[in-house]
Amino acid sequence: MKFKLFHDAKAPLANGHKRDSLLVMSDEEFESNHGFIQWAFPTTRKSYQNINAPILDLDAAIWLAEKNDVTEFLENMTVRFLEFLKRTSHWKARYNHNHLRISRAIDSLRVLHSWELANWFYDQVKALAGPSLDLMSSARDYWDLKTSTEHDRIAGAFVGLAVGDALGAPVEFHRRGTFPEVTEYRAGGKFNLPAGAWTDDTAMALCLAQSLIEKGCFNADDLLKRFSRWLEKGENTSTGVSVGVGQNTLRTLGDFWRNGTLVAERLGNKNDGNGSLMRLSRVACHAFHDLARVRDLASAQSRTTHASEVADECCQFLGELLARIISGQSYQAAKANLHKSEWSYPLTSILETDYKVVGESGIKSTSYVVETLQAAIWAVENSPSFNTAILKAVNLGDDADTIGAVTGQIAGAIHGYSQIPKHLKTGLNNERKLYVTSQFLKI
Repeated sequence: MKFKLFHDAKAPLANGHKRDSLLVMSDEEFESNHGFIQWAFPTTRKSYQNINAPILDLDAAIWLAEKNDVTEFLENMTVRFLEFLKRTSHWKARYNHNHLRISRAIDSLRVLHSWELANWFYDQVKALAGPSLDLMSSARDYWDLKTSTEHDRIAGAFVGLAVGDALGAPVEFHRRGTFPEVTEYRAGGKFNLPAGAWTDDTAMALCLAQSLIEKGCFNADDLLKRFSRWLEKGENTSTGVSVGVGQNTLRTLGDFWRNGTLVAERLGNKNDGNGSLMRLSRVACHAFHDLARVRDLASAQSRTTHASEVADECCQFLGELLARIISGQSYQAAKANLHKSEWSYPLTSILETDYKVVGESGIKSTSYVVETLQAAIWAVENSPSFNTAILKAVNLGDDADTIGAVTGQIAGAIHGYSQIPKHLKTGLNNERKLYVTSQFLKI
């Protein structure tokens, strides 16, 4: 792996520069050397200036993002880039080659580090450019696109799901009021997980995300194979072991193994559970600009494990709500626009209920998909922040991890990744993998 040689072994580039020597290059070298920027700020795009530079894929991006020294290098390299821009002025013109470098840095920082750093870097560039920014209109439009708050909301919905899952897992199956109030990650629960570990909710969501990224579209066969590897081999788990698989999912995966069945078969009301709702945000993150496609994908992914019209419609409902929020609509506007669609009962009831006047005693926290959705909406509508919403949700108990996961999707989309408390991000198992994967859903 080229990135590993560059970052671990400090192997030199063709021009003789090692990684850390890039930080002390002169401004003259920075300007004239065209072979290092692709290594310092790798992206998913092929470089036409350096054909030997590696292209970032999901696995490489996760590997880089999980290394603390790479994170530190990215931060230091960003500062070095800004120093160069401060001391020079020729880049403040139309079509200067440094515009491509700035574009690459923004793209790379967002994927490998954070939306916040990418956006901060762009803000610094804008301040340095001053009135000259208008001369860079074509580049500026691209920079605006790559630092859009859409990326922050996508990461919020993606990571927020896992945060809710991890907070709720230790009190899953506990009746409300029978356990100490959840305020932080804690160890224990039915599966005796360490603090910050997550369950099947996040694992299956990762499977769905990876399938959409790799295939570029929904592929039931690929998705079910990923679910199977999660169950059998512990892929995409937080501890190496799969936990929390529901009986319905277990049965449908068995049908897939034996018969190649791609669509779950109806079995009474047992399919009306929340197992397809808990993983849903990946669909909205992937296709949020196309509401019809979001609804189609939401239904399709649901039917792989849940032959339920109720679960189907709840997934469509949540998918469209998330897509509207990610696109920039307020929660209130997104919910109001849902009124314009034709929903069957009980979703019409969800839209018509004023949850701000509903007390906790009026909310059920079962695995029934409708009640899960109601509980999540209640928690969101009675909370001013992500943290308040997620804690309100998991303290409902019973199916606390999934209530938390669904709440985390909505609250994360509303408030963005940047507003998830730092301790909830740093304490979350495999947080870097989750964040980076979210950004690959919208390249």
